Amino acid sequence: MRGRKKADMKASSSSREGVLGHQPTANPCKFFQLPRRTIYDILSRLPINTLFHCRCVCKTFLRFISDPDFGRLHLSRSPLCILIKTMPLQNASKRLQLAQVEANGANFQVLKLNFTPKSNLPTCDISYMNACNGLLCLVGAEKDYSFYVCNPILGEFITIQPPYNDRHRGSFLGLGYSAVTNQYKVLFSYYPVIESANRYVMAEIYTIGTGSWRSIGNAPTDTVALPFNAFLNGALHWFPCTPNGSEFIHSFDFDAEQFGTLPPPDHFREDDKKFTNYARIGVLGGCLFIIYFTNSIRFDIWVMKEYGVKESWTKQFVIENLYPKQGSWDFYEPMIVLNNGEILMLYNNDAVVCYNQKRKNLRGTKFFRTRSQFDAIAYTPCFVSLYNVAKGEQISRMQGTRDYDKICTEEFQDCAGCGAPLVNPGYGSAFWVPYGAVNDHVDLYGRNSEIIRCTACHKHQVASEKSFLTLWSL
Repeated sequence: MRGRKKADMKASSSSREGVLGHQPTANPCKFFQLPRRTIYDILSRLPINTLFHCRCVCKTFLRFISDPDFGRLHLSRSPLCILIKTMPLQNASKRLQLAQVEANGANFQVLKLNFTPKSNLPTCDISYMNACNGLLCLVGAEKDYSFYVCNPILGEFITIQPPYNDRHRGSFLGLGYSAVTNQYKVLFSYYPVIESANRYVMAEIYTIGTGSWRSIGNAPTDTVALPFNAFLNGALHWFPCTPNGSEFIHSFDFDAEQFGTLPPPDHFREDDKKFTNYARIGVLGGCLFIIYFTNSIRFDIWVMKEYGVKESWTKQFVIENLYPKQGSWDFYEPMIVLNNGEILMLYNNDAVVCYNQKRKNLRGTKFFRTRSQFDAIAYTPCFVSLYNVAKGEQISRMQGTRDYDKICTEEFQDCAGCGAPLVNPGYGSAFWVPYGAVNDHVDLYGRNSEIIRCTACHKHQVASEKSFLTLWSL
């Protein structure tokens, strides 16, 4: 009798082990069981290099980082970086250099990336570049002046044919973003073919995704040189380069698609208008700024605290003890305010210097080692894909990212139980449920228990819960 009971108990125990003792082929990562909002919040705070490595860890990380919602969140938190192009582009190193600079006390932490034609850029023959909201606008060699809009982080680009067949190219080209329509636009100016005594400039705009240019009327005739960071409040800003100077800051609003002006500070005197070629404007700390060289040994930085309000101009910085001079006038352009209060400045287009507000002195840096002058623009690295913002365009990928492109075009998901990839090419959503699996909460962000499992793991979980309840009732 006792033997029979032992045999029954052994059989019952083995049957329970068959249900409760099921071991998945791989241990699920608890990180992936967090709510999606939490996962995105964590990943969006990581350095760009770390996110590159995360994309290569597994398909789950790749899926998260490729999600448009993550791309928008990461862009809102991505730090402003310095993108350098040598003039002319050095034959020995045909690349663009990107640097993210952070202050650690008196020292710097510099994260560098190189953008090359094989992996990041559509061309190495770049005559002009401009950036906005994580995308980069490039103009090719002078022989064809092809336009490119690309995301060098993802290696994606589109080619835009210029609108000026039999026209003379103007002096303005700029990439901008309209928050009202959620569209990127390229602004371009040109001279009509018709020769006349009064030469005038026309402007056209290209809305990415439409595939065509539209005329928006006349444009300013002045030569335009965009500053390091020109985009603020949906508009580009610049000082026209003219012999007679200018009494206004010029702008172009990408929402209204109109040119406009902004007033300088009240102290802007008649004599100052003649030296606007020496002055600099741009965006610093989220505000529009303008600097005046009152003499050769100091200059002032005025900041517009409230955009568009003339009375909000405030003298924020007085820069003295300038860097060792190379000529009668040296040019400084503020770029970034670091977290310790120091200001990085472009110096004569051949060096980056740092101004310490407490010590009131400038010192050199060695972020970029170039043997020639260079152009520097503000660039925010991001994972916003052109497949999401340039629908309707012919999107291309760099040679080094084509394999990644094949992976991204597949619909995939990993089982949270065993980690096995679940593929269902017939399902249209990036976050789909494979046949036989269970998706408890479909809401994109409110998924504390959103765990997608294969059929085997799901059946095992249900059986495990039933067995547990049975044992509890005993």
